[in-house]
Amino acid sequence: MDSTSKGVLIVGSRGTGKTWILGQLLAALGPDVVTIRLSASKSLAAIPFGAVNARVGTSVIRSSDYYEVLNGLMDQIHASAEGASQVLLMVDNAEHLDSQSTAIILQVVMSSSAKLILVDQHGSHQSHLRELWRDGHLSRFELAPLKPEDVQDFLEGLLGGKVARPTTDYLTSRSGGNPLILNGLVAGAQEEGSLRKVNNVWILAHPADRLGSESWEYLQMDLDHVPAPSRRIIEILALAGPLPLDVLLDLTSPDVVDDIQQRELVVIVPGVCLTMRLARAATAAPIRAAIPVGSSRRLYADVSKVVPPEQHGNPEFIVNFTRWALDCGVPVGDGQILAAATWANRLMRPLEALQFCSIKVDANHSAALLAQQSIARLNQNHKDVARSLALQALALAPTPEIAASALHAVHLSHLSHLDYETIFDGALKNFESRFSPVILQESSTRADIEVLILCAFRDVAVGDSVRASENIEALLRHPLTANISDQTALKSLMGEILSATGRMSSAVLTAMEVIANLSRPEGFPRPDIALLAYARSVAVFIYDGAWEHVRGALEPSTFTNPDLMLFSGGLKDLAAAMVQCRRGHVEEAIVALNAAVGVLSDYDPWSVLHSALGLLAYCLAMRGDIAGSQERLSQLAALNRRSNKFYYLEGAAYAAAAQFMSGQSELGLARLRHLQRECATRGFLGIELTVLSLMVRVGDAAAVLRLFEVARLLESGSKGFFEEWSSAMRSQEPAGLDKASNTAMAYGFELIAVELATLALKKFNDHGKVHKSRKTASKVVAMREKMPGLVSPVFQAIDQPQMTRREHQIALLVAQGESNNFIADRLNVSLRTIEGHLYRTFIKLDIQSRDQLATKINGGDDTSEQHSDVLYS
Repeated sequence: MDSTSKGVLIVGSRGTGKTWILGQLLAALGPDVVTIRLSASKSLAAIPFGAVNARVGTSVIRSSDYYEVLNGLMDQIHASAEGASQVLLMVDNAEHLDSQSTAIILQVVMSSSAKLILVDQHGSHQSHLRELWRDGHLSRFELAPLKPEDVQDFLEGLLGGKVARPTTDYLTSRSGGNPLILNGLVAGAQEEGSLRKVNNVWILAHPADRLGSESWEYLQMDLDHVPAPSRRIIEILALAGPLPLDVLLDLTSPDVVDDIQQRELVVIVPGVCLTMRLARAATAAPIRAAIPVGSSRRLYADVSKVVPPEQHGNPEFIVNFTRWALDCGVPVGDGQILAAATWANRLMRPLEALQFCSIKVDANHSAALLAQQSIARLNQNHKDVARSLALQALALAPTPEIAASALHAVHLSHLSHLDYETIFDGALKNFESRFSPVILQESSTRADIEVLILCAFRDVAVGDSVRASENIEALLRHPLTANISDQTALKSLMGEILSATGRMSSAVLTAMEVIANLSRPEGFPRPDIALLAYARSVAVFIYDGAWEHVRGALEPSTFTNPDLMLFSGGLKDLAAAMVQCRRGHVEEAIVALNAAVGVLSDYDPWSVLHSALGLLAYCLAMRGDIAGSQERLSQLAALNRRSNKFYYLEGAAYAAAAQFMSGQSELGLARLRHLQRECATRGFLGIELTVLSLMVRVGDAAAVLRLFEVARLLESGSKGFFEEWSSAMRSQEPAGLDKASNTAMAYGFELIAVELATLALKKFNDHGKVHKSRKTASKVVAMREKMPGLVSPVFQAIDQPQMTRREHQIALLVAQGESNNFIADRLNVSLRTIEGHLYRTFIKLDIQSRDQLATKINGGDDTSEQHSDVLYS
C-alpha cells in the first residue's frame, strides 16, 4: 500500500482462501504492525454498532452512541500507533456489517492514519465500505478457488519440488482449492509421514486428512463465526457424511440450510434425491475430533430418528454411521461391524476398515472379519501380514460365503507372489474339498459366482486367455452377475483379453461400456472394482491409439471419489506415460514414470511395477541416458515379485529394447525375438505388435515381414495405419515411407512418423532424388525439433557418419585386440595407412581411444548383417 491508498479490498467466494490470505499478510507484515480486527456476523448486524462493540476490545465503551463509539475506536488507534509503524483495521465478512458500524469505520479510515483491509464476498454490493474502492481509495484483489493447475504450482512452490499429479488431484478435491486447507493438509501429511519425496517427486500415500495446527486454528476461527444452529448441521455432516436434503430439513429449519449453503460451507449434490455434504472434505476429520463425546452421541440420536429405512442400505451410510456409533460409545452388532468393514474396503477406506476389524466379534463373524482385515492391510501395503490373515480366514471359514470372501483376500494378497498360481489353486482346492466343486450352472449360489469370478481373474493373471474368455462369457450370461458391479468387472477383464489378442476394436467397444458404467450420474457402487476396470479400459484405448478416449479417461474429473485419485495414482501415471511414450514424447513420459515408479515401489497390489520399470529404462535409453537406463534395468532384475502375464510381456519387451540401446545389443535382440515368439504362440497379437514395433525400431529387418502379417490380422481402429506402416517398411520405397509418415502423424503416432520420414530421407538421397529429399528433410527437421534429446536407433543409424568398408574392417580387428602392426601385416598395407584410417574413424565416431572403438563395435555389432551394414558404406 502506498501513502495515498487507504487500504485494500479482497473479494472472493467462501472457500477461496481469504482467511488464509489474511494470515499470510499478517505474518509478512511483522510485529511492528498492529492489527485491530473487526469481524461481522448476522447476529451482530442486529445490534447497533455490533461489529465494533464486539470486536474492538475492552478499551472501547460498549455504547449505542455514535460519538462515544467513534472516539473509543480512535483512541485505540492513536494508542496503538505510538509503538507501531502502521495500524491496520481489518474487516472480515463485510457483507454482514450493520450500517452504524460501517459509518464508524468509514469515518475512522478517512480521518486517521490507519489502513483498511476489507474482506467481502461477490454480490455484496450493499456494503457501503465498497464506496471507498469505487472512489479510488482502496485497491481491489479478486480471489477464486485455485484451479488444479494453480494447485500444482502452489504445492510445488510450497514443497520446493515436483509433485505427482495424483497427489495434486487428491489435495485439490479434499481442499476445494482453498489455499488455507491445502497448506494445512500438506503440513498434516508431513507430520504423519504420508507425504514423501520419492525419485525427486513428492508423493502422498494413505493420508488421514490431518490438518496442520495453523490451518486448524484458522478453520476453528471460521467455525466460531458460524451461528450455533448452522454449526450443528456442519458437525452432523462431518460425523455422518453426505445426507439427503430431506433429512437435514427434518433436523433444522430451511433458513439454517440456506445459511450454510450461502456461506459455501456445503455443496448440494444432484441425483435421484438431493444430497448435501461439506464443501471441503478435508475439514470433516478435524471437525469430528473437536466434538465432545456427549455432544456427538446426542447428535447421533437426533439423526438416527429421522433417517429413512432405505438409507440404511447405503454403503457410505453404513461405514459413516458405524464409525460414528463406535466413536461415541453406541453399541453396534457384529453383523453391522462386518458390513461396515466390507464396505470400507470396497470404498477404498482402509483406515476405517481397520478400525472396524479391531472390534471383537463372535466366532460366526471372526473369519469373515479376518478376510476384511487382510484386504485393509494390503491396501496399507502390509503384504506379508495380509497374506497370513487371508490364509487364516480361509482355514477358519465356516460357510461357503465366508470362504469365498477369504479366497478373494488370498487372491488379492498373493497376486504379486512368485508362486501365486500354486497358492491360489491350493486355496481353491481347499475350498472345494470342504464344501463342493464349483461349477457354473443355473443353480449356482452367490458364493459359487464369486469363486468363479476369482478364477477368471486368475486365468487372466497367468495369461490363459482362452479359458478366461470362455469363463467370462458364460459368467456374463448368468442371472446372478446381472448387477452392474459384476458386469463391469467381467467386461473390463474381457476388454483386456481382446486387446492383448489383437481384437482392439471389440476391446474399445467393451471399454466404452465399462467407462459408461463408471461414469453414471448416480455413481458406481464399488470403487475397488472401478479402480482396475478404469485402468484396463485406459490400456485398451492406448493399445488401439484411441487418443481422444485416453485423454478423457485420464482427466481428474473421471473419478469424483478422491480416495481413488491416490490409490490409482501409480496406474494413472503409468497410463499417461504409456501414451506419451507411444506417441514419442519421451521427456513427458519420463516425468510421469518417475512418479509412477515411486508410487508403485511403495504400493503395487496390481503387480505392474515390472511394466513401469521396463518402460522407464526404455525411455531413458531413448533419451540417451544409458547409465539411468541400466540402473532401472538392474532394479527390474532385482524385483522379487510376479506380474500379470500381459503386463509382464510388454514390460519385458521395453526392457529388452532398453538393453539393446544401452550396449547389450545381442542380448536385447535375442530377448525381443524370444518374446515375439511367445506372443505368437499364445495368440497375443496386440502385445506382439508392440514387440515387433520395438524390433523394427532397433533395426531387426527380419521382424518387418511378421509386422506386415500381424497388421493384416489385427482388428483395430488404427488398422489402416498399421497396414500402411508395415507395407512401407517392407517395400522400403521412399515415396511409400514418406506417405506412411504422414499417415502415422495423422493417427497420432508421432515417433513412428518421424522415423519413417527419416528413413524416406535416406532413401531419397540414395536414389538421387534431390527435390523430394529437400522437402522430406524439412519435414524431418520440423518433426525432430518437437522431440529434443530423442535418441531413436533409427536416427542413430542414419545420422551415424558412415565408415568405408576398409575402415570397418580395421575397426573390427582393433575390437578383437589386434595391434596396428599386426593389422598392417594382415591387410598387406603400410602402418601409416592403418593409422590414417583409424584417425578418420575416430573423427567420424567422435571417439578418442581404441577402447572406445572396441566398445562401439562390440556393442553395436549384431548377428544380423542388415543391422551392421548401417555402420559402413
